[in-house]
Amino acid sequence: MSFVSWAFALLFVPVLAARLLVGRRKTEPALIAIVLVASTVFVMWHVPVYILIMLTSIAVDYVAANVIHRAGEDEVRRKWWLVCSIGTNLALLGFFKYANFALDSLEQVLGWAGCAATLPHVALVLPMGISFYTFGSMSYTIDVYRRRIEPVRRFRDFYFFVTFFPHLVAGPIVRAEQFFYQWKRVRRPRLRVLNEGLYLIVLGLFLKMVCADNLARTVDHYWGQAEEGKLRGVNVILVTLLFSGQIFCDFAGYSSIARGLAYLMGWRFPINFASPYIAASFREFWQRWHITLSRWLRDYLYVPLGGNRASTARTCVNLMLVMLLGGLWHGAALTFVAWGAIHGTGLVVERLLGLHELEEKRTRWPLRLGWFLVVQVCVLMAWVMFRSQSVTGAFRILGRLLDLGPIVFNPEIVLATVFLAPVVLMHLHQLGVEKGWAPRPGKMGKAVLAGVMLWMVLVCYGESTDFIYFQF
Repeated sequence: MSFVSWAFALLFVPVLAARLLVGRRKTEPALIAIVLVASTVFVMWHVPVYILIMLTSIAVDYVAANVIHRAGEDEVRRKWWLVCSIGTNLALLGFFKYANFALDSLEQVLGWAGCAATLPHVALVLPMGISFYTFGSMSYTIDVYRRRIEPVRRFRDFYFFVTFFPHLVAGPIVRAEQFFYQWKRVRRPRLRVLNEGLYLIVLGLFLKMVCADNLARTVDHYWGQAEEGKLRGVNVILVTLLFSGQIFCDFAGYSSIARGLAYLMGWRFPINFASPYIAASFREFWQRWHITLSRWLRDYLYVPLGGNRASTARTCVNLMLVMLLGGLWHGAALTFVAWGAIHGTGLVVERLLGLHELEEKRTRWPLRLGWFLVVQVCVLMAWVMFRSQSVTGAFRILGRLLDLGPIVFNPEIVLATVFLAPVVLMHLHQLGVEKGWAPRPGKMGKAVLAGVMLWMVLVCYGESTDFIYFQF
């Protein structure tokens, strides 16, 4: 079930009706019951039996958090239950997501050692949204252990948090501390709330159905040719740019719809994207791209490892390790590890040269512009790794990026760049807002923009494709 499917529309209409009719404080028992049923249906729509996997994670984290809280100063007991919670979550995630990758890697190692063997593989469908709800659920136990929050009393409330359908499949990754403080806050369904929620939904539908889906048609058609070396020069560059726009529109579109749905239901989700292609450094890119994941990795992995409080060498190791694991989080393939390695290397080089503080130091604009170009080219190269089926195919594309040869444009690829225009305009406008060159859109501006985007959704939508991050 997808946000852009009729099945989801039929599921959400009664939930929205309940919100307007019986859920004026958003936590009335009747509305909670309806949302719980809708979320459970949403979870079971994919593979019904997989709800048992989610229930296992939820039950372990619920019990662990309560035991940790009651343990008081008994650090041994507290740490044991924290390890039990984290271990259970990572074991479930690892089995379903990385079992075959581990078996393939073991086969290769055995082959290099002269002991060729064919190992059995696990034929399993990846549980929907397991990477996202696992991180959200783990944040709850960890924050209870850190005494940042207190555990919820009712199992129902924790189940509601983990399974809440707007953020379930592809985020944003909502932490317990970002969610439960809103439980008792009254957010009535006023016109202003409805307008903002609907605007976010329309924006998300436009990014997904008009931009991402139309770009996907061209990217899917020509990417394989690029990996085989059949596409050359400027057309390879254009296809790579098309994918950079596609993945932004696809994921930012999903996040916008999720935020809009949650807003209509009376909940605020954190922003997940902030015009990443205007980032002037690798650090800034990760402050703008998949913000909830980068902050999760920072707070629950990078900082516990020592962050930047230790020596420069240790800081560089921490940065690289976090980015490698961040790449592996996206999928069990060497291409994702290579994607993380590119970003990790960029962050390390940037820190060693002091280029992560160009803006704070008010460095002269030629250096800032030069490093901005380096960053964005590296981001583009990393997307080649991310999208390719193999590292070999990715290197073949990267080799063709510099092979301009005779400049012959493919008309279909050039025509598809039209759907990059909204991405460019969005980023330029955000840059203008941040620099004080342009105002933020007012109510009337948003209304006009929403009308234009809705009209384009109805007349310019592309062939429906799954959200890219559904596979993670």
